[in-house]
Amino acid sequence: MRATCRICRRHRPVMANDRICFPCSVGITHTCPICQAVIPGSGHAPCYPCSQRRRSERQIGEEAATIPIQWMSGMFIAFCESGRIPLDNGLAAERIARAATACRRIAITAPNPERLTTDALHAAIGADGTRRVAPLIAFMSDVGVLDWDRARLQVLIENDRVEAILTAHRDSPHAPLLRRYRDSLAARNRKPITQRTTLTAVLALLAELGDAQLADLSQRHLARALRKTPGHRAALQGFLSFVATQGGPKLTVPKARPSDPVAQERQLRADIRAWRKRLKNPRSSAEARALIALLIARIYALPLSRVLALRKDEVASVSSSIVLWPDADAVVVEQPLAGSYLRWTTWTPRCGFGGTWVFPGRHGHQPLSEAAVAYHLQAKGD
Repeated sequence: MRATCRICRRHRPVMANDRICFPCSVGITHTCPICQAVIPGSGHAPCYPCSQRRRSERQIGEEAATIPIQWMSGMFIAFCESGRIPLDNGLAAERIARAATACRRIAITAPNPERLTTDALHAAIGADGTRRVAPLIAFMSDVGVLDWDRARLQVLIENDRVEAILTAHRDSPHAPLLRRYRDSLAARNRKPITQRTTLTAVLALLAELGDAQLADLSQRHLARALRKTPGHRAALQGFLSFVATQGGPKLTVPKARPSDPVAQERQLRADIRAWRKRLKNPRSSAEARALIALLIARIYALPLSRVLALRKDEVASVSSSIVLWPDADAVVVEQPLAGSYLRWTTWTPRCGFGGTWVFPGRHGHQPLSEAAVAYHLQAKGD
């Protein structure tokens, strides 16, 4: 509002309570009625963090009243008050609203806590929803409401992707062939991720064929497709066998040019040297753990997914070395990598000393993903 300042007597925008203009208010302070901090300005208004927190607490109560299931409403309030969302932050409102929306959808799918599973969660909010409310999922896992199964979630996501591929090409002249081949893969218990990668390779081959009939598929189409995407070679072998059994042309995948094992070994050694150098001065503890997992996988010829899924009870410290899976494979990691492991994985900020995973993900309820490792490798920073 505008009025005459009672100090400088000028007509300016003034503070409503004391009718003092903003230039004249410099040096005037008062005490926050909530946290008792001394803050600039006159009157009795709370400081900014307390004001934000009070607004967030009011929003939490309003959102909780819209959740129809009582136990879910209580869990939502407990989550918001657990510190997973900084209530005095300007982004709190969006995060609270996002968590409330997820809780409302989950309450419809799983009205009882016993029915809250990974499948029910995915059905309620989808793959993107589980990513956007990862702190809420981590909280539900920590309090024991949800037994989170990341492997099961990946299967559900891949099934959705396969259906999306088939739906996107339902008007294609080759749609029935794609559907039959997918059913054939499922009947042979191929994993959903295998079905997706195989269908992607098949679509790349059929794109070379265009709208022509399957009988017109030739070695020329196959060679052209492999020249563009050589990584589809193995996936197309099974498809060509299926086409032959369906009365189509009998084609063969040309043999790949043999790789040079010496060159591969040289490249691996160069990569390991580069990763060791980065590990001496990582940008963050998350990057250090990603590099350690990758080094263990490459040096000891282990699948990266298996290394990332290590649990703390599957690692033992023996003298200056560490032993992975001591009751099974007993992989011994020597120095200096063992020292880096003990330095960067003994304690993690989000999981604390009692965390389950050796290489925890961002929110701790699941291990680090291979995509996250790739992200840390690419973010080289100066």
